[in-house]
Amino acid sequence: MSVAQGTSHSIEGAQSSAEDPLIAALPPRTDYITYLTILEYQLTPQNLPTLTSLLQEDDGTLATEIGWDLLKLVLPILRIEPDKAQKCLDVIARRGNPREVVVRVAEELERLGQDDSDIEADPSEREDGLPTFAGEAPHVHLGTMSLHGMPSQTKSGVSADKVDLEKDEDTNFAMEEVKLQALLSMLSLLHPRIRTQYPSRFLATSLPAALAAYRRLSMSSASTLAFLNTLTNLAGRKRPALPPRVSTTDVLASAPLPDPESKNETTVAAPSIAANEAAITQRLLQAVLLEVLEEHMTASSEPQPPLTARLRVSLEPDSVTTLRRAEVDGLENNADAGAADKLLVKFASVARDLKLDVLAELQTLDNLDATDEAESESQHDYPTSPAQIPISATALLILYSTQLFQQTLSSKVDTSKTTTLPNSVNPMVLQIVDRQYETDLRMRSSLPAVDVLLSILYLMFCTSEPHHPTNEQPPVTLSRTGTTTESQTLLLAIDNILQDIFLTLPDADLRDNAHHIASHILHGHCQRETRLKIIKTLLLTDNAAARSSVLEAHSGSLKSIAVEWLKAELYPTPRVEKMMARLQPDTERGLTSDHLGNDMWALVFPADKMVPVPAVDVDSQEKEQVVGDFATDMPFYISSMNLLWMMARNHDMSVATAGPAEEEGTSSIVPSAQAAKVDILSKGEEMLSRLVKWKDYLVGHVAVGQTVNSGPNSGRGHNLEAAGVSVTDVFALEDAVGRVLEALEAS
Repeated sequence: MSVAQGTSHSIEGAQSSAEDPLIAALPPRTDYITYLTILEYQLTPQNLPTLTSLLQEDDGTLATEIGWDLLKLVLPILRIEPDKAQKCLDVIARRGNPREVVVRVAEELERLGQDDSDIEADPSEREDGLPTFAGEAPHVHLGTMSLHGMPSQTKSGVSADKVDLEKDEDTNFAMEEVKLQALLSMLSLLHPRIRTQYPSRFLATSLPAALAAYRRLSMSSASTLAFLNTLTNLAGRKRPALPPRVSTTDVLASAPLPDPESKNETTVAAPSIAANEAAITQRLLQAVLLEVLEEHMTASSEPQPPLTARLRVSLEPDSVTTLRRAEVDGLENNADAGAADKLLVKFASVARDLKLDVLAELQTLDNLDATDEAESESQHDYPTSPAQIPISATALLILYSTQLFQQTLSSKVDTSKTTTLPNSVNPMVLQIVDRQYETDLRMRSSLPAVDVLLSILYLMFCTSEPHHPTNEQPPVTLSRTGTTTESQTLLLAIDNILQDIFLTLPDADLRDNAHHIASHILHGHCQRETRLKIIKTLLLTDNAAARSSVLEAHSGSLKSIAVEWLKAELYPTPRVEKMMARLQPDTERGLTSDHLGNDMWALVFPADKMVPVPAVDVDSQEKEQVVGDFATDMPFYISSMNLLWMMARNHDMSVATAGPAEEEGTSSIVPSAQAAKVDILSKGEEMLSRLVKWKDYLVGHVAVGQTVNSGPNSGRGHNLEAAGVSVTDVFALEDAVGRVLEALEAS
């Protein structure tokens, strides 16, 4: 039966074949190249359903012959009639030659999101888009064609029914997204139809093109979901649809046709080749999934709801301010946040479908030596083994965080899912976190990606019980990873990451989370010498080093944190005591004055390094400079006074002095039984006296309206705010100095 005969009955009721050029010129009345030319000039959104019926209701010959070249004609109609165009594209994907169509889909994907100047012209194609084959005479354009007895129609590309997409850039960009989703849908139909010994070669052609197009566009939730659905279909994990209530004829017409070229290949491959191909295909899908996840989390224009903040509100509500708790609780009723969470759940679901074992992959990355890396990067036209397909370590960490997050919150909602796991952290994951943060610049600059890292560190270090996916074996503790020195070195590296986040990120919430996690690590996981090393390093921070960050954070902020940590070690609150309960043995918990030498107290109370109060006759500009230098370290001075007040109130006014010089590598802690005692006031008195002068000076220059309290003719005033002085810090300094004076008088 010919194509025309097979479709005449279904088209007859809608339109007579004598009136429709698509039917009148149907092969064998014309050859297929001529028919493509006619379609180029005659195809419109109105008669597209006719073409769809012609493609769907014959024996598959028409779709096989011209399906690969119909994409450029049907894709523009997506904007005007998306449903009709999508149906036609699906028919092409189901009934066309899958090998030819998948190549054309890859070509269309490469064009998405690119300017015309970025696309190299194909010398084998003419202006009208039809190919010129080798040895063929040059085509002669005949102008507007009109079939005998048919109404004249303009070329569909310039038809009045179609809108020039280049007139509106926003509309054009949105259309690119629609095209991407349509082409991804075609890939999910095409690849399962290809019967070959090497299906991974077709995937290695189309998936990179799809991924590149996804990156060039806005990476919206709709496009991301379309990509995930495609990967699910390619993995063969999609649940079959319910039987439709349609006729048997319709079911047969919509069923995919077999690969017409499969008979030209050996259908039965050797078991080793088949097994290797299955592994390569799965690895390709896993790698693309991780790339999409990384792009979605690090480069998408759509906001991502915070992970770490929600974990803190759920597990440690007292550690979060009331305002922040209200903001996080409000996300439960936020539609955008809910959609983003569902998308992350979808990522985790597809990863399970693809049998992606995150921890096993992280372990592989951790154990990867130079030889393996060289092998994985060897050049091949197509991958010949799964090891040649690299996967993103950053994306693995993101997926790992997503699994931890979902497991944690689900166990909070359903207590039956809660499992008791050993109180430990996974050093292998920490090593990869350290390496990726050091080498992946985009991760460090992406707020959602940094939030992902913080959520992993939070669950490892800050919760009473570590949370891991149900199928994960409990990881070993840090003490089992090697020597104690190696464990503490790793903790120092993680602490450095948190300090960098605190200094460089503009997001106040992430900075607070970084400080909270660092406090847990210091008080609950670091040995005493490591804690002293961290505190001393922060106290030695100078302004030049601190100003190297993008926020130009001052050393006073870091030194203030160091003093607060020291105060918490000397006089722990119940919350800090809970952190310390993790440390083993008990003798490692906390600090006493016997553990601190004169060099440490000289850093806590550096009176000799304080700038003096500016004199009356100093130039106004010079005053601002001096006051600005003092304001830099004001948070540190306030913390030092708070520590001095605690020591005075607890009558702990003496510290251990440094003993004889010790050999390198020995402990710097002097046993209290052998320590000579000195009066701590010798280190705090001078600093206190200078701060009293500064307090009087600053308070005298702050008026009710936070303006300079100086007469218009005094010639002595200067703008404190211009010098970087916080009025809140001025009053905090006044309060801290006053409390110390009262405590010293009482003692």
